[in-house]
Amino acid sequence: MVVDVIVLSVVAAVVVFALAALWLVVGGLGIVGRLPRNRWLGVRADESMRSDEAFQVANRVAAPGLFAAAGILVLSGIVTLGIGGYWSIAFAVVGVVAALFVVGLVSAYGVRAAAAVPADDEGCSCCSTHDHDEPAADPAGAPADTADEAHAAECGTSSCGACSLRAVCSNESAQA
Repeated sequence: MVVDVIVLSVVAAVVVFALAALWLVVGGLGIVGRLPRNRWLGVRADESMRSDEAFQVANRVAAPGLFAAAGILVLSGIVTLGIGGYWSIAFAVVGVVAALFVVGLVSAYGVRAAAAVPADDEGCSCCSTHDHDEPAADPAGAPADTADEAHAAECGTSSCGACSLRAVCSNESAQA
């Protein structure tokens, strides 16, 4: 029974340290502006995903909080390994909850900062502003098979779906 508690403590500490390492990396990339816009890491809200600049601003604002959350997790992991017993698992859980609170708080600040970034009105509007039923010509003048292909060529992407991360196609049904 004592071995089970020690194993659980070590597993909890490893999970806590891994999460701390992840937030350190994301915070570091965010603060220097090298975190690419993606679906998995960083501040991902409609406001931050609308452009690369908005994503970088949101993550640069949130980065110091990610460092603080990682610090909380490191301390929690050290206490988890140092105490042992059932209380060590409780310290790991409390550390994760506290770190998640900090991350949520700084992410909200990042979203507010991203909302302040001016929208790029001259860019691609992808799916939301054209007729999907009519064939069209691409910006270079060559005929395209569909309006989607023409508009995707205007956007510089291979398909209209590339803009879905920016939530401009949100008026279309995801089930269709």
